[in-house]
Amino acid sequence: MRRTTLKTKFAGISAAALLAASLSAPASAAFISGSISFSDGLDTLGNIVSDLTTFDIGAPTIASGATGDFGGTAGVTATTDIDTIAPGGVIYSVGGFSFTLTSVSGITTNPIACAGGLCTDSKSFTMGGTVTGAGFDPTAFLGNFTANGTCQGAAGVCTGNQSGSWSSSIVALERPSDTPVPATLALIGLGLAGLGWTRRAKA
Repeated sequence: MRRTTLKTKFAGISAAALLAASLSAPASAAFISGSISFSDGLDTLGNIVSDLTTFDIGAPTIASGATGDFGGTAGVTATTDIDTIAPGGVIYSVGGFSFTLTSVSGITTNPIACAGGLCTDSKSFTMGGTVTGAGFDPTAFLGNFTANGTCQGAAGVCTGNQSGSWSSSIVALERPSDTPVPATLALIGLGLAGLGWTRRAKA
């Protein structure tokens, strides 16, 4: 009688663990799919763009080339500056979608080169983060950002007429912006192990 009671209790605990795991796991998700591009000028420049660590995004920023769930999204976009040293915060908001930057990597710099009194340079990097929108679960995104600068000058030094522009292209990855919580996986493991033990005990 005692053994039967123990098996019954353990089976109940196993079922409870599986239920808790299912409740804590993400529901069937509607992740965002598609791509979109943004472009604009830069308001604050140094010796043009290759020395910048924070990109002072001008206004208005234009969204274009939207596909998938972003389809039909175009026009003026709310933006904030992009900090490559401490990335964070919402960088674009358009058409009900918000793009939160969480990482910057793969920074590539082309230093100033001058010829005939005109100097140019560029800087690019990869962005990662989360895009959210009504009716969708938070979705991971990746994108590239490229800034180009021009100025009047010589020998790598600007003497006037600095100007800068930038563009970025973003792709939603159709997957969650985070990974499963380890505790959820542990609960699932405990539940499955317990159910397996009770079945063997009955055999």
